[in-house]
Amino acid sequence: MGERLYRTTGVIIKRIDVGEADRVLTILTPVGKISANARGIRKTASRLAGHLELLSYCQLQLAAGKSRDVVTQSVAIERFEAIQQRLYTMAAGYYVTELTDNFVTDEDTASPALVHLLASLRMLCQPCHIEMVLHWYTLQLSDVAGYRPQLFDCAVCGALLDEQAQRWSITQGGMLCPDCVRADIHANTISLALFKLLRFVQREPLAVVAQTAQPFALHTQAFSLLRQWVVRHSEQPLRSAVFFDDVRRKEYQDYVGE
Repeated sequence: MGERLYRTTGVIIKRIDVGEADRVLTILTPVGKISANARGIRKTASRLAGHLELLSYCQLQLAAGKSRDVVTQSVAIERFEAIQQRLYTMAAGYYVTELTDNFVTDEDTASPALVHLLASLRMLCQPCHIEMVLHWYTLQLSDVAGYRPQLFDCAVCGALLDEQAQRWSITQGGMLCPDCVRADIHANTISLALFKLLRFVQREPLAVVAQTAQPFALHTQAFSLLRQWVVRHSEQPLRSAVFFDDVRRKEYQDYVGE
């Protein structure tokens, strides 16, 4: 019986070199994550080379395998080359792909996650505030994975939150109203500025969020809080955060030093 072939589209979110010339790819498709073998892709004459780079959005033909499918044909739809031209956007690209790999676990989350991932990658190719794009994507991905943090209603009692809310609880699922702070004695106290930033990012479309400037220190607070959130719910470390933070810090130092 011949091998079963099928076609799909997807973004390459992870790659691992194996053997002398092969590469194992993790591909986010509309129906889930696929782990596929790209045989011989690291050979100079490979027809797949250049079409299956990290972050590329591709049209794929695969052959179903017993343990892992095999990529037989690929055409790049979008390569997001502008991201590759700057270290800061590259670091952001690695960040979002690792978030995706950690959070997307089933078919139900794959399709909306792919939509948000493509929107974020396209935005990173344009002039934008990179930190805001990453905050937006983190909150959107949390939402589709079923871990949407409560930022407008108390995570315990459901009461509408106002500016008096100061306590953030990972275990309870978001912000607490003043009457429910005893529900988590370990809840973090956050600034009003951070509270407003998180609500704005969760509520507004990416086109608005990505063009909104915020202070470096406030972004640092947001990254710390949101990373604790995603690490707890994905149960996976976010290794790319160290590299991203180093690049981000250098970008800021270069900016203030001008």
